[in-house]
Amino acid sequence: MQFKKALFPLLFPLAAFAADTIQVPVWPPEGESLPVPTLVAMIGGEKTEVLNAQGPTDDLMLLIVLDLTEDLALVEQARTALLERIEKLPPNHLVGVLSAQNGLRVLAEPTADHAKIAAAIHSQQVGGRAGLLETVEESAQIGSSILAKSGVRVAIFYVTDSDINNYREAFDNPTVNRSDQGDVSRRMDSLVRERMSRVSATLAKEQAPVFITHLSYRNDQLNVAYQTGLISLTAATGGNALIARSNAEVPEYINSTLDHILGHYSVKLAVHNPALKKADVALESEAGELDYRSSYLLGN
Repeated sequence: MQFKKALFPLLFPLAAFAADTIQVPVWPPEGESLPVPTLVAMIGGEKTEVLNAQGPTDDLMLLIVLDLTEDLALVEQARTALLERIEKLPPNHLVGVLSAQNGLRVLAEPTADHAKIAAAIHSQQVGGRAGLLETVEESAQIGSSILAKSGVRVAIFYVTDSDINNYREAFDNPTVNRSDQGDVSRRMDSLVRERMSRVSATLAKEQAPVFITHLSYRNDQLNVAYQTGLISLTAATGGNALIARSNAEVPEYINSTLDHILGHYSVKLAVHNPALKKADVALESEAGELDYRSSYLLGN
């Protein structure tokens, strides 16, 4: 790889995307490859050029962000599943490890050294306050900067067991009028929904896809709103979120998310209108129906 210095812009100035391109994560139908030469791309209903495409065998930068505060048994399951897959990664797939507790911190710079990655993952202690909502915008910005500088495939993967009630910010709403059952102007989960909506809007301006595996489903009202919001905010980036409802689903969902990340194509499209504020993308392929990010907010 020839992009060593551009890999980790925590140590270098953040780069922005040129206004004349967007980078789209794309998944062909299962078992199919993406025939890039015949790919038809449109932005806002107008045909545009496919400038470049990177596929599953090409370089990948994976940033794993650990946000682990609750159940040690579930965390150990997740760690084991992560490390088993990392051991099988090819040398052109680099992994950086970060912690979301107390702000975004680097545990291991991007490397193909599996022993260093494993040591970093094991070094993350379980406990403290949840940090996903406080760091996801920054991590997406970092991932997008790597994407802009290097042109390689990039993905951000949060592994979290976060409880909405374990954030420093209070998301309960004591001003709800509980005596009036018809008062829906301020639901108990309104602060959660508002925060998730703001984060989703910010992430829609970034181009690196964000993925989340949550280790523990919770069914109280605030956490349901929170976990539903996680699904929405990852969708805004072209990624996805999986919420485990049982111990057995933890390694299953870790592996499913990694399969999704490793199997994605990154397709660079030309944007011909420099004043465009929102890009609605449409892709067509001989391979069949594609799964891809279809909407981008452009500019500042």
